[in-house]
Amino acid sequence: MKALYEQYRPDKWPDVVGQDKTCKRIQAMRTRGLAGRAYWISGQSGTGKTTIARLLAAEIADPLMVEEIDASACTPARLKKQELTMGLYGLGKGGRVYIVNEAHGLSKPAVRQLLVLLERLPSHVAVIFTTTTENQDEFFDGMTDANPLLSRCIRFDLARRGLADVFAARAHEIACKEGLNGKPIEAYARLAKDNRNNLRAMLQFVESGGMAE
Repeated sequence: MKALYEQYRPDKWPDVVGQDKTCKRIQAMRTRGLAGRAYWISGQSGTGKTTIARLLAAEIADPLMVEEIDASACTPARLKKQELTMGLYGLGKGGRVYIVNEAHGLSKPAVRQLLVLLERLPSHVAVIFTTTTENQDEFFDGMTDANPLLSRCIRFDLARRGLADVFAARAHEIACKEGLNGKPIEAYARLAKDNRNNLRAMLQFVESGGMAE
């Protein structure tokens, strides 16, 4: 059985909570097309980066044509190999999407290769970077200037404030559905605060029976 945070991960835009601004921006871009671009999604842990990245990917490509990669695995050799396949249209919708997680871990050689790759990104391909790092000017290795790469991306900085109430309501709703609730909504607001508005961590606590007492 899937963990609660995966079981209840939103599979459509209206179900995403706490990130209305980013969701509206992405949906407004549909008229101009979402493929042929690179995206940079940054935010605190458990606030929706992976969910939004996957929903964005689903707008462009079929599931089999979406590849998730950890930044530590993005070697120049691998990126060169992937660039060769990018020229081919994907199955179904025709698009291809590459999600690079923990992008703050990209190496300097990988960044150089990405600068070249993104300059000639095919119109049916999208690259989506996700990161929890807040200071994003020089962070790949503490020395590399991140701005050349960031300037090639459409940036989405996820909301950090105003999340406690919506995350508390969502966690409470899920706990009730799963028969794991035994506390008032105020307890979920405290849970959100204790977990720094990390909905994933909140749901893990709910799943462990922490709110059923």
